[in-house]
Order: sequence, then C-alpha cells, then structure tokens
Amino acid sequence: MKKRGFTLIELVVVMSLAFLMLGVVGNILTSYVKGYKNSLLQSNGFNYLNSAIVMIDSEVNQYASDVKTDGNIINIVCYKGNSPKNIKSVNGNIIVSTNVGNNYYTNIIMKEVKDFTAIKTGKILYIKIIWHNGQSIERCLAIKNAN
Repeated sequence: MKKRGFTLIELVVVMSLAFLMLGVVGNILTSYVKGYKNSLLQSNGFNYLNSAIVMIDSEVNQYASDVKTDGNIINIVCYKGNSPKNIKSVNGNIIVSTNVGNNYYTNIIMKEVKDFTAIKTGKILYIKIIWHNGQSIERCLAIKNAN
C-alpha cells in the first residue's frame, strides 16, 4: 500500500531550511538598510556643509569692500551704505551678525558645528567647517570685490 504525504522529519527539514534562508535574507536586508541609512546621512551632511560654504561665499562677495579675519571671525566691511557683518561660530552655530544702528541682528548659517576656521591670505579666504558627526568641508573662496 502506497502512503501519500510527508513524514514529520521531512517537514522539520524543510521548515529548518526555510527559516535558515529567511535568517540569511533578513541579515542581508538589515545590513543593506544600515548601509543606505549611513549613505543618506553622509550625503545630507555633505549637502548641509556645502550649503553653508555657499552662504558664506555669498555674504563675503555680495557687498564687501573689505574682508578681514580676526581669529576665526570673518569681518566684512560693506559698501553702498550697508552695515558691516561678522561671520563667526557661537555656541556651536555659525552665524552672520549685523549691527544696524542700535539693533543687533543674527542669522544662523549652520547648527551643531564642532569647529570653524577662517583664514584670509591676499584675496583668498580659507574656510574649514567640522560638523557634529565628524564630517568636514574645506574650501578656498576667491574674494572678488574686496581688498
């Protein structure tokens, strides 16, 4: 007489192989998601740092008649009657500060900064920013209109 169906041992073997394959696929998927997350964080950090450099370049070259660095503070003397500006790191933020009459205005360029370096040599402004996660960016900006 012929028996139909599967034995208990055959079912256990098939189930164990299925769970083994699910475990392998799960580990691969988990490592892929972690890698994607790290890649996304690195990309966003680079874009954030690059945007900060573009904003600093814009502030330096928009109305500047003279640019100086004092420590890691960028002093911008403006022409066309505009008030002087300072770009500096305060409490982990890179800010642009402006004195207009008796009022003092600040705008935040970037938050959570570990280190900010600014050095002027001739018509070149060297800037280095290190973000809280260790990512950094270094750029040399050409000072177009200023002395």
